[in-house]
Formats: sequence, C-alpha cells, structure tokens
Amino acid sequence: MSLSLIDYVSLFFVMVIGLPHGAFDNALGYLLGYGRSLKSFIQFSAAYLGIAGLVYLVWLFVPVISLICFLGYSLVHFGLGDVTGLRRSVPESSKSQLFTSQLGSRLLNWTLVYAHGGLVTIFVPFWHADEVSVLFQLLSGEEAATIMTIISPLSIIWVASLLVIISTAIFEPLYRRSAFELVVLTFCLSFLPPLAGFAFYFCAVHSRRHFQQVWSNITSTLSGRYSLGLAAILTAASWALAGALYASQPIGDSIDAALLRSVFILLAALTVPHMLLVDMLFRPHILGGARSAENDNL
Repeated sequence: MSLSLIDYVSLFFVMVIGLPHGAFDNALGYLLGYGRSLKSFIQFSAAYLGIAGLVYLVWLFVPVISLICFLGYSLVHFGLGDVTGLRRSVPESSKSQLFTSQLGSRLLNWTLVYAHGGLVTIFVPFWHADEVSVLFQLLSGEEAATIMTIISPLSIIWVASLLVIISTAIFEPLYRRSAFELVVLTFCLSFLPPLAGFAFYFCAVHSRRHFQQVWSNITSTLSGRYSLGLAAILTAASWALAGALYASQPIGDSIDAALLRSVFILLAALTVPHMLLVDMLFRPHILGGARSAENDNL
C-alpha cells in the first residue's frame, strides 16, 4: 500500500497539531504537584517516559495484542474526553437535572462514552474495512486480520449505542448536543479516508477539546508563557522519539510503512501515560475531587 498525498497531510497534522495536545502533560503534572521541585519533575518525567517505553517494548513483542489494546484504551480516552467536554458546556442551571436524571445512570454514561470513543476506533475501521485492514497489517503484521473479526460485532453495539443516544435526545434536550455531534461526525468520517478521518477527529475534536479543558486550569497556576515552554519541551521530545522510531524500522520496509508505524506506535506509547494522568488524576481534580458525583457515575 502506498500512502496518498491526503494521507501524508493527515499524518503531518497528527504530529504537528494532534500530538502536541498531550505536551501540556508537563504542566498538568506541575498543577497536580508532581513537578514543583527539580527532583519531583525528574521523577515525574522518568515515570511518564518509562511507561511509554514499556508500551513500546510490548508492541515489539506482541504487536497485534498491542494494537487491540491501543484501540481499546483510545476508545475510553476519546469517549471520556468528549463526554466531559460536552457536560462542561451544559449551562449551570441544567447541571443538577443532568446529573440526577437519566445521565446519572452508569449504563447510559458508558453508552455515551462508547458512542463517542468508538467513532474512530470502531466505526471508521468497520466502515472503511478494506483500507483499514491494510493499515492494521502495516502496523502489526499479517495476523492483524483477526482484529477485524473483533471490530464487526463491536460495530453492532456501537450502532445500537448511537441509536440510544439519538432516541434519548428526542425526549431529553440535555442529550441533543451529544447526539448532534455524533451524527455530524459519523457523516463526515464515512466520507473521509481513514487516516484523514482520524486526523480530523484527533486534531479538530479531541485535541481542541482537551486544550480548552486544561488551559484555564493550567494558567490559573502557571503563566501562559511558562506553560507553553513546558509544552514545547515535551513536543520536541516527542518529535525526536518519532524520528528515532522511524530510524529503527527495518531497512527493507517501505517509507510509507515505516512512517505509519512510527506515528502510531508513538501515539500508542504516549497515550498510556497521558491517559493515566488526564483521566485518572486531572479530570477528577477539576471536577471537584476523585469522589465527585460525576466521576462516581462513570
């Protein structure tokens, strides 16, 4: 398979716009108390990069299982990010109803997470099965075909989740923004090529929403310039890691295969510490503590 110009542009945007959204993790670590001394900053950075390195090593030995796990934890991370962002956009006067009515149920909460998170991890692979199968094979070898057998039944559950959200939105206004976003994104992703669809969602939806959620919290403690400086350091380090990954690919591989693996293995490795920091520490922190009512429901 040869990547098209659109694919190259998509990977460029993933690296230049999408990847740096996680570069504020240094600032988030400081905000949460993990980098307020040189020693704690070194410990935080070592733990962060150590987890990412471990994920990379696991990928080398069991690439198919690693790709399946990447899709799974990306689904949860994307879904939580979207649902949290949509909730924070609800007017304060409506939030009491939001958290004590249907949206307070665990089942419906996870239906929302699954529907949003499954857009690029389930719907895109299912809808563009032929193209994505080739991409999966480039990422993890010939055995990646087994992943599509998992995607098929999960796509049925995803469609059911989408229908539940749309049906609920007809009677409950609080769901309408979520339902509208799901319908619009599903329409867009059905026409865009797989890599372009992923780049569009990752950059324009997930990364933008993440930046909006963290910026005001970060700059309430740190100056904007200092926060951007920390982000620039981690971004540069991430790009350097991408270069090292590319250089480490087998010599016989095509440029396209090496480039694709470098980008997505790097994303898989960095997503794990990013997800642990954002979903397990930061979101409970900004939502009122780890025992907040909203996180109890999730």
